[in-house]
Amino acid sequence: MKFRRRLQQKVGIDMTPMIDSVFLLLIFFMITSSIIKDQGIQVTLPHAKSSESQPDRDLVISISREGVIYLNEVRVAKKDLYQKLRKLYKEVKRDFLIIRADEVIEYGVLVEVMDIARLAGIYNVSLSTKR
Repeated sequence: MKFRRRLQQKVGIDMTPMIDSVFLLLIFFMITSSIIKDQGIQVTLPHAKSSESQPDRDLVISISREGVIYLNEVRVAKKDLYQKLRKLYKEVKRDFLIIRADEVIEYGVLVEVMDIARLAGIYNVSLSTKR
């Protein structure tokens, strides 16, 4: 007489929902971490009641409290600013520049930077403020 073998039922935890959850969390943290942008240059912006929010542009000049000039967060000497700004302007093909200047810098430094930008061909210059 032949006996039938009983099929043994495998008991275990289904890992598929847990793997799906882990992938969703991974995607969530990857997206949120790319949205957070840390500004490395410390600039205290002046206040203005009529200021408007501008989207981030590719051409940003920051002037720190000490008068140090940064072009897209890279330190630049004032004498090299024209060449680097002209080169970036040609590569990016945007004629819009945002200047983030500390509120205590000398007015003459700001005017010089704006003049260099105009000589480089950028006529749309905006001064960044906070509300």
